[in-house]
Amino acid sequence: MVNKMYKISSEQPRGSKHNQVLMSIVVCMPILAYGTAMGWISPNKALLMGPSSPSDTPLTEEDVSWMASIMFIFAPVAVFIFGVAADKFGRKKALLCASFPISLGWAVKLMSAHPIALIGARALIGFGAGGGFVVCPLYVKEISEDSIRGMTGTFVIFSQTMGNLLVFILGDLLQFNTALWILLAIPLIHFCILLRLPETPSYLIKCGRSEESAKVLGWLRSVPATDESISQEMERLIIEQKTCDPKFAPKLLFSDKTALKAFWVALIVNLTREFCGCIAVLVYASHIFAEAGKDPDTSIALSPNKQSILLAAVQIFGSFLACQLVDRAGRKPLLAVTSAVAGFSMCLLGVWFYLQSVGVALPGWVPIVALCACIFADASGLQPLPFVIMTEMFSFQLRGTVATLIMAISLGTDFALLKLFAPLNSWIGYHSTFWIFSAICLSNVFYLIFCVPETKMRNLEDIYADLEGKKRRRKDEAVVETNHV
Repeated sequence: MVNKMYKISSEQPRGSKHNQVLMSIVVCMPILAYGTAMGWISPNKALLMGPSSPSDTPLTEEDVSWMASIMFIFAPVAVFIFGVAADKFGRKKALLCASFPISLGWAVKLMSAHPIALIGARALIGFGAGGGFVVCPLYVKEISEDSIRGMTGTFVIFSQTMGNLLVFILGDLLQFNTALWILLAIPLIHFCILLRLPETPSYLIKCGRSEESAKVLGWLRSVPATDESISQEMERLIIEQKTCDPKFAPKLLFSDKTALKAFWVALIVNLTREFCGCIAVLVYASHIFAEAGKDPDTSIALSPNKQSILLAAVQIFGSFLACQLVDRAGRKPLLAVTSAVAGFSMCLLGVWFYLQSVGVALPGWVPIVALCACIFADASGLQPLPFVIMTEMFSFQLRGTVATLIMAISLGTDFALLKLFAPLNSWIGYHSTFWIFSAICLSNVFYLIFCVPETKMRNLEDIYADLEGKKRRRKDEAVVETNHV
C-alpha cells in the first residue's frame, strides 16, 4: 500500500509539500464533521420544534438544550481515552476509531428523529469529535515539516469553521434527510481515505520501524527515502524520542509551582473564550436571528438561515486573518483587541434586545452587525490564540498533559454553557444573557493586560520570569553586571 504512494511521489517535483498539505486536510475531516454537528441545530431548530417536525411530536426547548450540550459531556471523556489510544495503538488507528462514532451518530439521526435518538446520536458524535481534537493536531504536527507547520496547524480551526458554513448552507437549501446523508458521507469518506494513508513517522520510530518511517518521510517530502535530508530528519526524530517522553503526567505539572501558575493562566484564558458566548451564538444563530426579526418593521429581507450563513462566512474570513496577524501583532495585543471587540459587540446586542423588549425600534441590521463582529473577533483571536499561548508557555514534556487537561475542562464548560443558554434566556432575557457575555469579555481584557505574559518569540525562562514577577530584578541584575564589567 505504502509502495504505491511512493510511485505517486516520484512524479511530483522534488521537495514538493503537496502530500503534507493534502494529508493534513484529510486528517482534519473529523473536525469538519464536528463543525457540522455543532452548527446543525441552528438551521433545523425551527423544523424540529414546529408542527412539521420529523419527530413524532415536536421537540421542546429542554430537548433542544440537551441536544446542544450533550456533545460536550462525552467529548472530555474521549480526550483522555483517545490520548492514551494514540500513544498505545498509533495516531492512524486512533483517528480511524474517532470516525466510527461520528458516522454512527449521523446514521442514528437518519433512522430516527425521536428526541432520545437525536440526543444519543449527538453524544456519539461528541465522543468521536473529542477524540479528533486530540489526535488531529498531533497527526498534523508529526507529518508536517517546520516551514509549513504553522499553516497546516491552522487547518484544525479552519476545518471547524468550514463545517459550520457547510451545515448552514445544507440546512437552508436541502431537505432534512438529504442534508443528513451528506453529513454522514464526511466521516465515511475520511475513514476510507485514511485506510490508505500511512502512520506518522514519529510514531513509527517509537515502534522501532525506522525503515518504514524513512519511506513515509520520503513520500511526505516528495524525495527518495535515501535522500540526505531524510537521514537528517530521521536523526532529529530519534534524538527527540530519546530525550523527551511526552506522556500524560499531571503530577509533574503540579509539582512545579511556576508551571502550575502558567497552567492557571492558560486555563483562565481558554475558559474566557468558552464563556464569551460565541459558541452559543453559533449553535443558536438562526433562533437568535428569528427572535431579532419578529418585528417586520425593523427586520431585514434575509431569512434567519441566510443570516447564519453570513455569520459562518465571516468566521472563515476571521480565521484566515488570524493566520496573517498572529506572528505580526503578537499574541497578547491581538487577543486583548479581539476580546474587547467581542465584549462591545455582545453589549450592543444586549442593548438591541433590551430596547426591543420595551418597544423601542432599532434597525434590523444592528444585531447582524453585532453578531458578525463578535464571531469575527472570536475567529481572528479568541478562538485560536489561547491554544497558541498554551503551547508556548510549556515545555514539550508538559505540553501534551496541559493540552489534555485544558481541552477536557473547556469541553465540559461548553456543556454547561449550552445547557443553560436557553433556560437563562427564558429566565432573565436575551439582553441580560448577552450583557453577562460582554462583562466576561471586557474583564478578560484587563486580565490579559496585567496577568498574561507575551509569548511571541520568547523562551520559557523569560515567560516564567514574568509570571514570577522577576522581570525587573533580572534587568537590575543585568545592569549591575554591565557596570561591574
